[in-house]
This record gives sequence, C-alpha cells and structure tokens, in this order.
Amino acid sequence: MSLASKLTQERRSRLAAERLLELKQAELFAANRKLGQHAQQLSEEIVETRAEVASIRGENQRVKSDLSAANQRIAITERRLWYTIESIKDGFAFFNADHEMIMANNAYLQAFDGVEAIRTGVNYVTILQVLTDEGIVNTAGMPPAEWRRMMMERFQQASPDPIDIQLWNGEYIRLIDQRGPEGDIVSLALNITEAVAYEEKLKEARSVA
Repeated sequence: MSLASKLTQERRSRLAAERLLELKQAELFAANRKLGQHAQQLSEEIVETRAEVASIRGENQRVKSDLSAANQRIAITERRLWYTIESIKDGFAFFNADHEMIMANNAYLQAFDGVEAIRTGVNYVTILQVLTDEGIVNTAGMPPAEWRRMMMERFQQASPDPIDIQLWNGEYIRLIDQRGPEGDIVSLALNITEAVAYEEKLKEARSVA
C-alpha cells in the first residue's frame, strides 16, 4: 500500500473516531441533561414533601392543642358537677345499663355505714342484699328475699315509681329513679323523715279534733 493510501486511511480512521467521540459526547450531554432535570424534579418534590410534612405537623399540633383544651374543659366541668353533687344533702347515685354503680355521693353511701362491698362497680343486687343482711332497711314484716325481689323488679322497670323505705334508725328515704335512653339510671335518695313526722302530727291532730 502506498504512503498516500495509508495517510488517507489513517485520516478516515481519525475522522471516524472523532465522529464517534462527538456522538458519545452528545449522548453523555443528553444523559447529563436528563439527570439534571430528574435531580431538579426530585429537589422540587422534596421541597413540596417537606412543606406538606410541616403543614401536617402543624395541623397535628393544632389538633393536639384543641384536644388538650377540650379535655381540660371536660375535666373542669366534671369536677364542678361532682362538687355540686357532693354538696347535695340527699343521696345521689348513677348506675349503668348493667345496674352497676358508677358513682355516688357521700350522702348516698352514709346509709351503708362503711360496708366495704358498697363501692364503685357494685351491682344493685348486692346493694339490696347488704340492705337486708346488715339490717339497714326495715322490710315492714316482708321476708328479706321477697323484699329484694320486689325492689329489683321495680328497679328494672322503664319508669320506676317512687318508693318510700324506712332505715334502721327510723329515718324515711324516698327513692326516685329515672332511667335514661341508654338504660342507665339516675337514683335519688331523698330524706323525707321530717315530712313523714309532720304528716303523723297532722293525723294525730285530726284524730284529736
């Protein structure tokens, strides 16, 4: 091969190599551009995500703050209600639909004279049992079991009628029970001893007259 042919071939090879290099550089530039665009997109998404996270955190904090304030208001209302109930001179108790005592003020519990069984969670059946077993209530000659059955049947009614009972110390208590829509019961134990005594005096006065 002549020198001229060799030079021509080398020039052609060099040009082909240069074109291939340019092509690879173009491909690399395009790849870098795509990578840059993708990185920019990711950066924007990260910024948006951070903003959303910050917004959600702020909303969560606001909700937590609102819940905390609401719980504080509920606690204050419950304390005020309890103080009001405790200030009532008559007995007050609250029973759930299963006839379990949820709460009761001191006036209601005093009649049981510290019997350990009478506490939060006690069932009304047990309360009736304690009343007869401990001699707290005067059943007026009625057998204790029959008296308890009568009282339980009354308590289970949709609208129990008020009933008067006499305690061992001669005091008279009027029981007024109101059943709620969910089956829970508010029970009031009103001391009517003075009213009963006054009625007896009126009867005596009428008899004498």
